[in-house]
Amino acid sequence: MIPIKSEQLRVALLSHLIHLLDMGEVETLLDAGLSPDLLDTLRTASVRDLNAIAGMSQLDVSVHFAPATLEAAYRRHEAMTESRQLMEYHVQHGAHPQLLVHLFKMTMEQIREQRALLCPEPQARGRPPLPKPEVREAVQQAWPRICSSYPPQRQYVELHYVFPDLSIATLWYVVHEFDDCETA
Repeated sequence: MIPIKSEQLRVALLSHLIHLLDMGEVETLLDAGLSPDLLDTLRTASVRDLNAIAGMSQLDVSVHFAPATLEAAYRRHEAMTESRQLMEYHVQHGAHPQLLVHLFKMTMEQIREQRALLCPEPQARGRPPLPKPEVREAVQQAWPRICSSYPPQRQYVELHYVFPDLSIATLWYVVHEFDDCETA
């Protein structure tokens, strides 16, 4: 348990108890050991009363964190931040809408919004021109190694690091250059 000494936090926690009462969470508060009489007293307490009670040294307030859930929440936050940064990198470097939909489950409206936000210059429409054959061959050779080393949302970013002069859309077209030929 971590003791709470800050009067502001104590007032906030007492206010939270009152909020729980207002939301009908009486059983939760009773299960936590608060008596019905104390709950009635809290319900009718003024802000001045709460501030005075929060400032009393004999009020023992502490918080308990489940470390595993705090760690999991932090890891989830990191993953969400990384995903957002990868999506922004893809948008800023001209990723094909189909790739954005596939990797980030974005709608066309979200793609338009992100492009307007992240790319002040309008992007060229249509299929980008393919690079010279030797560059396409180098991309095709690098792609399997990158695919086996990185998760899907990172693959085109890593490929773009190797070929920074090409847009991600161009890289996408080079990687998928022979897709139609293989299915025919």
